[in-house]
Amino acid sequence: MTTLRSVIAYLASMIRCAGIVYIVVEVVIWHSFYAAVPWHLAAPALAVAWGAAMVVYLRWYPPSPVVACVDSAVYVALALGAQACVPPGTRDSAFSWLVIAMSGQLIVPAWYWYAPGALPVLLALASPLAFWAGAMLQPVTDARALAGAAILLLVIGLVHGGGRRLLYGRAAAADADLDRADQAVREQYAILCRNIERREHERLVHDTALNTLTSVARSGGSVAEVVARCRQDVALMEAALSADDLVPVPARPSADLGGEVRAVVVGLRDRGLTVHLEAEDTAGAAVPAPVVRAISNAVREALSNVAAHAGTGEAWVTVRSMTLGGEAGAPCRLLVVIRDRGAGFDPSRVDQARLGLRRSITERTAECGGQASIRSAPGQGTEVSLSWPAPGQPDAGHPAGPTLARGGPSW
Repeated sequence: MTTLRSVIAYLASMIRCAGIVYIVVEVVIWHSFYAAVPWHLAAPALAVAWGAAMVVYLRWYPPSPVVACVDSAVYVALALGAQACVPPGTRDSAFSWLVIAMSGQLIVPAWYWYAPGALPVLLALASPLAFWAGAMLQPVTDARALAGAAILLLVIGLVHGGGRRLLYGRAAAADADLDRADQAVREQYAILCRNIERREHERLVHDTALNTLTSVARSGGSVAEVVARCRQDVALMEAALSADDLVPVPARPSADLGGEVRAVVVGLRDRGLTVHLEAEDTAGAAVPAPVVRAISNAVREALSNVAAHAGTGEAWVTVRSMTLGGEAGAPCRLLVVIRDRGAGFDPSRVDQARLGLRRSITERTAECGGQASIRSAPGQGTEVSLSWPAPGQPDAGHPAGPTLARGGPSW
C-alpha cells in the first residue's frame, strides 16, 4: 500500500507538470487574445502557480484531507469563473487549457485514500459539474463539444475512482498476505530458537553431568576430585544458561578463541589429561561470541572423549586463524584441530544414539556456520578438525577469500 501511494503521488505530480506546460503552450499560441485583454492572463497564471505548488507538495507529502479539499475548491472556482479567460476558439472544446488542467487535477481527489468513501466521489463529481455550470454562464459556441468536454471530465473521474478501488483492494490484500507470512515466519523463528536452545541445553547436560558420572563410574576417584569436577560442571552450566545469545548471530566481537580454548585445556589438565596446546593469538579477529562458545565447547567434548575413550592420557590441540584484510576487526577463518594417538575407532560403527560426536561436536559446529570433520581408525588415533566458516562459504562482508586446508595439518 505504501508503494502504491508513493507511485500515485509521483504520477499526480508528473501529470500536474504536463498540465502546466500545456497551459503555457496554449497561452503562447493564443497570445493575441491575451494581449488584447491582459487581465485574461489572471486565470491561467493562477492555474500555473497553484499547479506548481501542488507539484512541490506532492513530491514530498501525500495529500492530506485539507489539501485535497482546497485543491478541489481552487479548480471548482476556476471552472466557475475562468471561462471568460479561455480563448473563444477552444472555450467549449475538450482541448482547452481549463479542461486539461481540471482533468489532471482529478487524480488527487479520486485517489485520496485518507477520506471516507463518499468524499472522494463528491470531489471527483464536483469538477465536471462546475465546468458545465461555468461554461453555461458564457456564450456557448458548440453545445456538443461542451457536453463532450464535461462527459470527458466525468469519465476521467470515474476511471480514477474505479482504478483506486481495484488497486487499493489488491494492495490491501497483498499487505494482509505479507502480514500473515511475517507472522508465520516469526512463529517459525521462535520455534527454531527454542529448539536450538533446547539442543544446546541437552549438549550441556551431556558434556558436563553425563560425562562426569560416566567417568566416576568407570574410574572411581577421590571424593575431592569428584566434588571439584562437579563444581566445574555446575559453573559451566550456570555460565552457559545465563547467556542470552545461544542462537548464532553474526557481527558481535567476542572474547579471544585462543583464550577460551586455553581455559578448556586447563580444565582437562586438572582432570589428568596431558594436553599440548599450540594456539595463535586470535584476540583481534572479528569472531562472533556464539562461534567462540560453540567451538570451545566442541573442543571440550573432543578432549573429554580422548580422556574417556582413547585409552591414552595425551592429546594435541592446535588453534589457527587467518585474518582477511590484515587489520584488527577484519573477518577471519578459524581452524582448530584436536588429535590423539589412542585406540581410535571406526566412525561408521558409532551408535547413533550417542550424542557426543553427533550433537556436541558436529551439530554444534554446524549451527554456528562452521564444519566439523572426524578422522579415525582403530589403532591409529583420532583427529577432530573444527573450521569456521565452513569450507566453501564466503566470510561475512567478503564475497570470497582464501581457505584453509580442509583436512587440517598432517601429523
